Amino acid sequence: MNLWSGLGRVLAMASLVVLATGCDPASGSSVSHEDDPDFARGKNRLARKDLAGAILSFEQAIANNPANAAAHFELALIFYSPSSGEKTDYVAACYHFNRHIALQPDSKHADNIDGFVKVCKKEIAKDIAMAPIPPSEINAIHSLRTQLAKANAENSSLKGQVEMMRGRLNQVGSETANIAVATPEPPLPGTLPPVPGAGARSPSAGIPTRPSYPSATPAGNSGRTHKLQQGESLYAVARRYGIPFAQLKAANPRLMRNSRDLKPGVTVYIPAKRN
Repeated sequence: MNLWSGLGRVLAMASLVVLATGCDPASGSSVSHEDDPDFARGKNRLARKDLAGAILSFEQAIANNPANAAAHFELALIFYSPSSGEKTDYVAACYHFNRHIALQPDSKHADNIDGFVKVCKKEIAKDIAMAPIPPSEINAIHSLRTQLAKANAENSSLKGQVEMMRGRLNQVGSETANIAVATPEPPLPGTLPPVPGAGARSPSAGIPTRPSYPSATPAGNSGRTHKLQQGESLYAVARRYGIPFAQLKAANPRLMRNSRDLKPGVTVYIPAKRN
């Protein structure tokens, strides 16, 4: 009797251990997860189409046991396929589907969940692409476009100014070249400079001949010159030699054509006084 009594007590204790293990919330058994009071309450509310109440109950079941894969699956289905008038929450559905597979890799819903997750990710990407732009960013875009248009206009204006200046420079260059070609050679030392308009044409050949000039100096004072000093002008030279300025100017037409030649050391021809 004592032997059988002892064996009975051992078997009873073993049964209690097995039962305790099966009811452990962290054991991962789907039966224990579905036996959770909050999970059962969520299923009842879901049957009555009380989605808000069902969500609260399933979330409480997860709070009681974070490893409750069944509660994650129920929440994923609710967020993936809401009732009429509710908006699908693809982000929440994707999260709970993934949690269910992570907690229960051998789930009988694994194949369906894979398709659900792909749809969720596609819809999430679509929502991100179609998300409205904040007003601040729209204003910033308009401001950048305005600045770009202004910069393009200024760039076009600068290009026009550069082309105009380039044309003017080309015109000035051509005019300078023409002046250089038309400028006669300076007279040789000891000779008189040419007088404009004094050239004569030969009646026989019709070819212009070298103009003749009246003697600017008396015979005893031919080729009289003066070296221009620092700060000295032609007016001062005319007064110095006591000759009219017009006479001095006529004797030095080259200096009158180009005032840049009036510098110290330049030779000035001094004509004789006219009686």
